[in-house]
Amino acid sequence: MTLDLDAARRQDFTTSFNSKEVADLLEGRLRMSPHPEWELPAEPTWKEDPFKDRNWCFQYHMLRWLEPLRRAAAKGDDAAYEMWLRWVRDWVEKNPPASPRSSWAWVDMSDGIRGQHLCLAAPLVAERSPELLEWLEAAIRTHAEHLADPSNMGNANHALHQQESLFVCGRVLGEERLWQLALERMGALLREQYDEQGVNAEGAIAYHHNNYLWWERTLRRMDAEQIPRPDGADRHLHAPEEIAHATRPDGTYVTIGDTDHMTPTVLGTPLTDYTATLGQEGAAPSDAVKVYDAGYVFARSGWGDEQRPYADHTFYSLRFGPSRRVHGHPDGTSVTYSAARTNWVVDPGKFDYSSSMARKHVTSRAAHSVLSFEGRKPQKDAQVTLVRREITPCHHDFVLEDDSFARIALSRRVVYSVAGEYLVVIDHATSPRVMNAQQRWQLGPDVTARHRAEGGVDLTAGEQHAALWFSEPEVEVRTVRGQEDPFDGWVATGWKKKAPAAAITAHASGKELRFVTVLAAGRGEHPTVRPISEPGDQVIALEVATGALTEQIVIGAESVEFLATAQGA
Repeated sequence: MTLDLDAARRQDFTTSFNSKEVADLLEGRLRMSPHPEWELPAEPTWKEDPFKDRNWCFQYHMLRWLEPLRRAAAKGDDAAYEMWLRWVRDWVEKNPPASPRSSWAWVDMSDGIRGQHLCLAAPLVAERSPELLEWLEAAIRTHAEHLADPSNMGNANHALHQQESLFVCGRVLGEERLWQLALERMGALLREQYDEQGVNAEGAIAYHHNNYLWWERTLRRMDAEQIPRPDGADRHLHAPEEIAHATRPDGTYVTIGDTDHMTPTVLGTPLTDYTATLGQEGAAPSDAVKVYDAGYVFARSGWGDEQRPYADHTFYSLRFGPSRRVHGHPDGTSVTYSAARTNWVVDPGKFDYSSSMARKHVTSRAAHSVLSFEGRKPQKDAQVTLVRREITPCHHDFVLEDDSFARIALSRRVVYSVAGEYLVVIDHATSPRVMNAQQRWQLGPDVTARHRAEGGVDLTAGEQHAALWFSEPEVEVRTVRGQEDPFDGWVATGWKKKAPAAAITAHASGKELRFVTVLAAGRGEHPTVRPISEPGDQVIALEVATGALTEQIVIGAESVEFLATAQGA
């Protein structure tokens, strides 16, 4: 036997188990979150797919669901060991790489998670069934050689799980060739997946969170073997700051990309502890505005103090960069806005990874708070470029250029008033032929909308108030909420869960279009906006009253000025 049992013990970071999960499995009940419970067959075919769900099949073949049994067996549970051994041996026998029972058997990442599981079981098998160590070593070696083959390597976090497994396999097998290969690949992957600001490349805040945890665990594996961390590991250490900036005042992540309801509670760093506890623990980031080159603007009115708690501050986000990201959406120029303890404008979230209508909707450009065009498909390789930024004590001013649509020159300018804590969004589009444009604002599920007779939309959430105001008189404003055909007016709230949520759309047609929109939260009343300039003027002048103050803002081609500010309405 050549397996290094001490290496397997060093790599086993978790030895506790949930006794209920063990009892359920021993009684033949399997539940793999977020899926329903399922009765295990007496004799698996490994073609099982009870819920017609790719994620379930993926997890089934990982064998990660057997971990509670392995851990219970290590504590002396004979029944747990017998069941664990029976299922693992059955999988290995029926799913050789050359002729597996299921196409899910050797899918990337699934192979990696399963390989780790086999390695960590080596001390258990050595104690309980030493005659099977040769069989176990052969199974681990099969996984290691499969993972070492570059043609089997996935990308992004799937590649990470595979190389983590290859490292563990190499250490347990005592094969330097394998663990050194894993180190080289992980160094390259770190530099590919993290930029110097600590932003992960996957395009979703949930996966920035997940990758931080996954990389932390992977790098600890090297520490356990007293092997230096690979080049690029320092980039990962900046990730908690970006994750903290991406946390809204209610302590949840802004739902960019494949992100539903999540918080940074488990990350355990000072910056994320601060946002997870709404300013009660940890330390706040030093900047209220952060621009990340990977394509994110996160800004807020403050981080909280004795006069104004963290949860009472205003937050907004803005997206740019490439539309192609592993877990990202085509959301360039999309805006979110949270104020007065309400997430007024949100991104639609993840829902699941199926081909369902809900999934197609939330991953479409048209479901985000952006400008779209009837009959025009966005280009798959679209790029949104941040061409100007100005951050002053009085205002923030960002200009984006969007090449999503062929033969349409499209830009979005977002101006934020520091004193008024409202946004002015200016979309401009020109084309050789007439465009039917739609500017969308996806509201949160707790927000109700009421159209004003004089134009604009009053927004309400409990006792909180906000408003959307549109300047151009030819804009037609519509609302859709919880509509099935065509599917619209929904946001994801969890795995295969959705909630009706109003979407406000402003429509206009022409060869040259400009939308000027104000998004503001009020204090005790709905904000109001009064135009000072005429529609179509190059200089935009508005009077915005939020109940906390009344402010006159003048936006020129490259300037922002405030003519007058008064407290109260």
